[in-house]
Amino acid sequence: MLRGSETPRLFTPPRRELTPETSLGFEVCDFAERVLKTPMLPWQRWFLVHALELNEDGSFRFKTVLLLVARQNGKTHLARVLLLWRLFVDGPKRNGHPPRILGAAQTLSDAEDTWDEVLDLAESRPALKKRMLRPERRNGKRTIRLKSGARYVVRPLKREAGRGQTIDLLFLDELREHRSWEAWDAMSSTTLVPARSQIVAASNAGDARSVVLRELRDGCIRALGDDDTTGERVGLFEWSAPEGCDLNDREAWAQANPALGHTLTVDDLAAKLQEKRSNTAGFRTENLCQWVTVLEPGYFPEGAWPASLDSQSRPAEGARLSLALDVSWDRARSHLVVCGQRADGRWHVELVASRPGTEWVIPWLVERLPVEGGAGWWDGRLVVQARGAPASALKDDLTAAGVEVIEWGGPELSAGTGRFYDALVQGRITHLSQPVLAASVRGAKDKASGDATWIDRRNSVGDASPSIAAVAAFWDATRPTEDAPTSVYDNEDFELLVL
Repeated sequence: MLRGSETPRLFTPPRRELTPETSLGFEVCDFAERVLKTPMLPWQRWFLVHALELNEDGSFRFKTVLLLVARQNGKTHLARVLLLWRLFVDGPKRNGHPPRILGAAQTLSDAEDTWDEVLDLAESRPALKKRMLRPERRNGKRTIRLKSGARYVVRPLKREAGRGQTIDLLFLDELREHRSWEAWDAMSSTTLVPARSQIVAASNAGDARSVVLRELRDGCIRALGDDDTTGERVGLFEWSAPEGCDLNDREAWAQANPALGHTLTVDDLAAKLQEKRSNTAGFRTENLCQWVTVLEPGYFPEGAWPASLDSQSRPAEGARLSLALDVSWDRARSHLVVCGQRADGRWHVELVASRPGTEWVIPWLVERLPVEGGAGWWDGRLVVQARGAPASALKDDLTAAGVEVIEWGGPELSAGTGRFYDALVQGRITHLSQPVLAASVRGAKDKASGDATWIDRRNSVGDASPSIAAVAAFWDATRPTEDAPTSVYDNEDFELLVL
């Protein structure tokens, strides 16, 4: 009988041998068997042991855990066990306060389905039920409450979800559905303070729109490729079929479906493949956990942006920095990007501020306006699209606040976009690892009018405004202008603000 692979095809290796002293995964499996009476499958046990690896001080090695596995392999049951263990065992024993757990999914209904299953399992075990209060089901909110004060609540994936809360465990289902960083930014911030907090995000493979999952996964794979995972706080555990495998390759099925031969059969998968003969991309994504680009290619060539990554990149000392502003088409978020020339002649591009709305932009800039006779990283000039763009509405207020607005428009929109494209393809642009900017460049679509081309805010995948701001900053930086004050990196007041 063909058995699914216990070990994932891609994973972040442990720092040391994993034993009951170095991983709490063993304790979770023991809880599942003795208390819940639901022993874990081999792959689930492997995952828990590796995902819950401990540092020397007893904290979790991984702040964020990515679990990628094909559908119908027991991901939901794994989540149930982990949530109940954190709620009833780990939190009371080690946190020093009642544990707070937040679960989220693409829709509130999806999140509630998992919540219902967790509740049913807990109430079916007398040892757990006697420690519970009546669960809350009101006003679209569901909360499992323990007499100890521990809570497990669920929310849909929204920008405001989780704001104002402090969470010990954040469980995100179907991370592939995050099409922007807004919900992730809001929810992940809830885990910043607790020393033993953790984010566990589960999903099958995504597509070109899965910007959050793709950036997190790409970062892990880069670390694996560099053979430098010792300091990694994001752990990747991916059961997937090798790229380019034949759809009928049973061994590939086993790599993506670790429950094969346990709760899933070869006949089950064969029937699913038969159903999806006209949608092989769907079979690869859902049943082989393979990434499939189902959308048209973006404006910038695939791989050009990752190839220009330089974690040590910075402008040359004393280089003039150009700063540009752009606002998303729905005005939901504003971004500021700088561009300056490096000592080697290439151009450094960096996102320096990214926040919801527009009301923060002018105060942020005013705080950084150069003082007469003083030195600073910014010379007070700001590139803004001249007309027809969301950011254009801020021009008058920016000028009134003392900002020198450099208008970017007309033929220069297309010229700047083209020059940025050429420089990126030719390796003359470098950048740091910034997921918001990377996702924007990857999803950027172009809009043409005659021979003119520029980036399309509305029809790009995700938020195109960070990449537009990058183009605008590059356009200004590469124009012949006089030198200006010191580099951003030479000023102690410089800060990167991405919330």
